Amino acid sequence: MPESCFNESSVNSLSGVLSLVLYQNMATQDAQPIARTKKTSSISLAPVNKNNVGTLRKLLSVILPVIYTDRFFTEVLLPETEEYCQLVYYNDIPVGTVCSRIETDESHKEAKLYIMTMGVLAPYRSLGLGTHALKHVLNAASTSTAKPYIKAIYLHVQINNEAAKRFYERNGFKEVGVVENYYKKIEPRAAWVMEWTAPPRPAEAEKTEKSDEKQPAKAQGKGGKKRR
Repeated sequence: MPESCFNESSVNSLSGVLSLVLYQNMATQDAQPIARTKKTSSISLAPVNKNNVGTLRKLLSVILPVIYTDRFFTEVLLPETEEYCQLVYYNDIPVGTVCSRIETDESHKEAKLYIMTMGVLAPYRSLGLGTHALKHVLNAASTSTAKPYIKAIYLHVQINNEAAKRFYERNGFKEVGVVENYYKKIEPRAAWVMEWTAPPRPAEAEKTEKSDEKQPAKAQGKGGKKRR
């Protein structure tokens, strides 16, 4: 598995470089939680793209004890996952992320969204950033008109992370299973499988989709009659 490294040239703005310096200072045991203030607090999201993927690399190296492959960073740049791969900003500083991929069944008529990773820098937790990012993903999946329709969203949570499990349960996820030896290099290795089921589609949308599938091909030429 290739080592996940950070290339400063991938961050194309001075503010991004300054933010990354800040991350190194915050990634210590002495880091203090950020105080919430009504006058200055601002939460926003931005899609991961080729210009800020370096920021994503650095964030993940600080937030989670996991090495991400080059394939992961290719998947987060796919056009169809733009709404589901986001950087989280607090007062214009990137402090978190959520990244997902779309998985389709063999018939390509239904899909699930898999949340590959989600996290916020320690000093910025308990400020509603994770909830804001997760609700964005849930809403995007629920309202998307792209086919195949996303029926559910799922993810894995390390089995000793009760706080994360409760967080997802508060946001509508349910435990649907346990995977032993899911993690290869961290202990404990087992993971809960948490899943959120998308609400039923509006009847009109279902009707339109079925109508499109049953509609026969139109005859060619005027009147659809064969020439002799």
